[in-house]
Amino acid sequence: MKCDFSFEHYNEIITKIKEAGYKSSFLKEKINGKQIIIRHDVDLDLDAALEMAKIEADMGMIACYFIWINAPFYNIFEQRYTKIINEIISLGHEVGLHFDETCHECKTIDDMLFCIDKECEFLNDHLDIKIESVSFHRPTERILNSDLKLGKYINTYSQKFFKQFKYISDSKGLWKEDCMCKMLDNIENEKIQFLTHPIWWKEKSLNNQDRLKEFLEFKLKKMNDEISENIKSYHKKDFKITE
Repeated sequence: MKCDFSFEHYNEIITKIKEAGYKSSFLKEKINGKQIIIRHDVDLDLDAALEMAKIEADMGMIACYFIWINAPFYNIFEQRYTKIINEIISLGHEVGLHFDETCHECKTIDDMLFCIDKECEFLNDHLDIKIESVSFHRPTERILNSDLKLGKYINTYSQKFFKQFKYISDSKGLWKEDCMCKMLDNIENEKIQFLTHPIWWKEKSLNNQDRLKEFLEFKLKKMNDEISENIKSYHKKDFKITE
């Protein structure tokens, strides 16, 4: 088994999780025995998120996908991306809010809770769902250290999901300890929170810098096509990201 960030290896990881006897769940659920929360913070790439959602569904596993309303990399109201999010939901997965406190003037915790509620209601109305969980984009120290209560919403950064659960993440396209597939051989904890960022996963595994470059080229081509379709006087050219 080759450890990389390809969809093929993600399939192997999910298969191994299932074979190890872990049952996937949403954050609100309490399961006796082996439980895993598969969490995806969708910072950049909804297309990759959909492929991961399909892999999980094929394995009979569920996951939580956290959507960033203020994302500069995708527009949830664009028809294409709305369709992708709805397809993720139709596969049986949960959608939560990926909240960026820097997008608001949150001087107090109450200010932040007000903004979280507004963004959740926005997603509820747009997707006809009920948001129950919130993750934070690049959480600050006051988020990480406060065990913040979010009222009716579950906070993925609450101490429960770090003290009671083994936390494994692919942040920055790197494993803090080791690949998830190897970690499974040595984990004694029956509870796992497994966080991925879909931007790092694709058909072909790349290092984090090349993966971001590939993503930029994809977005540039998409924008180039859309400008051509909407402005007839535009003389379309092909662009490449250069060093």
